[in-house]
Amino acid sequence: MPSTFLGLNTGLSGLNYFQNALNTTSHNISNVNTKGYSRQEIMASASNPLNVTASYGMVGTGVSATSVERQRDFYYDTKYWKSNTTYNKYNIAKENLSQLQTYMNEISGESGYTAWISRLSNALQEVADNPSDNTSRISYTLTADSFTDMVNEMSNNFQRTQKSINDEIELAVSDINSLAKQIYELTQQIISIEISGANANDLRDKRGECIDKLSKYTEIEVEEHSIMFGAGKDAVESHAEAMSIRIGNVILVDEMEYHQLKVVPRDQALNQNDAEGLVDIHWENSDGSIGEKFNAVKNSGSLAGLFDIRDGNNGENFKGDVIAKTDTPPTITVALSEALHVSKLNIPTQGTITLYGKDYLYDGWEAEYDSDGNLNNFIFTNLLQKTADGNKVTATFPDDLVGHPASIGTVNDTKGIPYYQAQLNEMVRKFSKYMNDLTTSGVDAKGEEGLDMFTAEDIYGNDYVLKGTMAGAGVLRSSESSYYRITAVNWELNSQWKTDADKVVVSYKDDIEQGDVESRPIIDKIIYGLTDTSMFSQGTVSQFMQAMTTNMAVDISKMTVFSSNHDDIRYTVDNQRKSVSSVDQNEEASNLVKFENLYNLASKIISVLNEVYDKLINETGL
Repeated sequence: MPSTFLGLNTGLSGLNYFQNALNTTSHNISNVNTKGYSRQEIMASASNPLNVTASYGMVGTGVSATSVERQRDFYYDTKYWKSNTTYNKYNIAKENLSQLQTYMNEISGESGYTAWISRLSNALQEVADNPSDNTSRISYTLTADSFTDMVNEMSNNFQRTQKSINDEIELAVSDINSLAKQIYELTQQIISIEISGANANDLRDKRGECIDKLSKYTEIEVEEHSIMFGAGKDAVESHAEAMSIRIGNVILVDEMEYHQLKVVPRDQALNQNDAEGLVDIHWENSDGSIGEKFNAVKNSGSLAGLFDIRDGNNGENFKGDVIAKTDTPPTITVALSEALHVSKLNIPTQGTITLYGKDYLYDGWEAEYDSDGNLNNFIFTNLLQKTADGNKVTATFPDDLVGHPASIGTVNDTKGIPYYQAQLNEMVRKFSKYMNDLTTSGVDAKGEEGLDMFTAEDIYGNDYVLKGTMAGAGVLRSSESSYYRITAVNWELNSQWKTDADKVVVSYKDDIEQGDVESRPIIDKIIYGLTDTSMFSQGTVSQFMQAMTTNMAVDISKMTVFSSNHDDIRYTVDNQRKSVSSVDQNEEASNLVKFENLYNLASKIISVLNEVYDKLINETGL
């Protein structure tokens, strides 16, 4: 026979349940605008019934609140993390490419390269009209000097952007490390709460928000599995779940530990025009030392987008095979996969070369070239290698090094800053050689041998003398004067042309000796050179620059489409997961009224039973 007070206890169970339901609803309403919050729902089941011997069998005993569950779908979370990673890769690349595009200054007109080439053409025409006029010559040199300044500024802006991106990479690494630590600490708290059978819903929401932020930077794999009590066939699942996050094949966070990334400055530049202070990312070993290199490009996310623009070379890095080696002093000879013209050579004078998967430092090089200026068979001397403690020692080579690949930099198919810097270098070198071959074939106003019109300053402040370099087949050394030493960063008008208008070359020696100061054959050829479509594969100087702008615009358009598409996907997936986990004000308002009414009904049950018991006990005398 059931207890006399069974009904009272049954009503009390309903009162307790609806009180908890109201509290949960209140918690949901309070967090309606909390980012990352998941709607919670109290789960219930009928209490264990009471078995009675009467013919009707079992009597219900009310309701039991079993748990408070967060409404979340891991499937939608996983899809969101994937789409968020891809979106941020293309979006960050688009933003930085758009910044580079502004430096081309074509849209502004007044300061664009087309305008400067037009001004140079006009200044040349003035000299052609008055070859002996000093004012026309000065105007010509000032315009040519301003043109080089414009190219310098463009290249310097590219370097500044590269440095800015590098700073963003360092900040991203710092943020990833901070998020990894937060996720690990939250996981520990979650496990300690859930191991006892409770639910750490709000902590799980905080951890989920951290993972959302982490997915912005790199592609991640998140797994959860139950923590087991016991071992072997006797093991049983606990209520708690452990979580692991992987980046590639490396665990970033699990229930046992978390790992950190480390920013490591490069010993040497990988490209001739690279900004100083660029960094790579490595995993940090447990003792704080530098571990395995972290390949951000393979892992997508905003880090990949930053590396694409900072290091993108369109796959045109230096690469070949080792064909000879000498152990003392450590020297190697590398045959290029394809011959490389000096105008397209952009490896540093001193840098890092990768041999057989290991990095070595070189302090110079020399290369053979043919009569067309095509380079091959590079010799790198006095190679060093870094030890585990960061010191540099004389390099030692594997016995089977010959026949294995060698490279400087890595293959990155994106047209990033190194690619566009290389394009600018090619432009100034070919344009300089075209003009210098003309000016050095003539004489100045005083009948003296003509100087190179365009050159660059060496470390001592003297102009490189380019006349006669790269003439016929020979050997090019990294430390010697050559068109390799001219870059878009240091390109300038010959310093003597700047200070002395008489150094401007307009005529050949015979013209000056005959007293024909109005002769202008060289100026006519230079004017033609500005419209010579054979100077570059893209056509004229202006068309070469326009091709750069067009390539950049096409890439920006592509990145815009990709980022927009993945943003739409991300938005759609986020809406799908919000349909499961977000708090709906109308729904919670309805729940509030519903649970209030049910709470009142449970209270009414207790009130009625109280009257029954009062009648039974006090008025019947039982």
